[in-house]
Amino acid sequence: MNEEAIRLTVLAGLMVGCEISAASKFDRKNYFYPDMPKNYQISQYDRPLCTGGSVEIEVEGRPKTIRIRRIHLEEDVGKSMHFATTSGLDFNRAGVPLMEVVTEPDLETPRRPSRS
Repeated sequence: MNEEAIRLTVLAGLMVGCEISAASKFDRKNYFYPDMPKNYQISQYDRPLCTGGSVEIEVEGRPKTIRIRRIHLEEDVGKSMHFATTSGLDFNRAGVPLMEVVTEPDLETPRRPSRS
């Protein structure tokens, strides 16, 4: 258990007004993906560290609230890189703790600028 990753995730949750869970759990998600050498990922889903909260941003000069569903920890996987004729895999970050922020569907596509 990476205590610093948990501490920083809880701190992020407090900064955006999340409720901090007294108990959380990690699950093993099994699936194949080329940049995941173990074919599974350790992640939180149904009992994350942080739930709720929000972030306020400015859109076209007006405030907009982005609601947060959860902030959880998971294990980062590798990185796929695709080039014109080949592909590559970078496993340097595989297994490193990754904090993920999941929002409610409050973000939307920005308007396209009008063409003159």
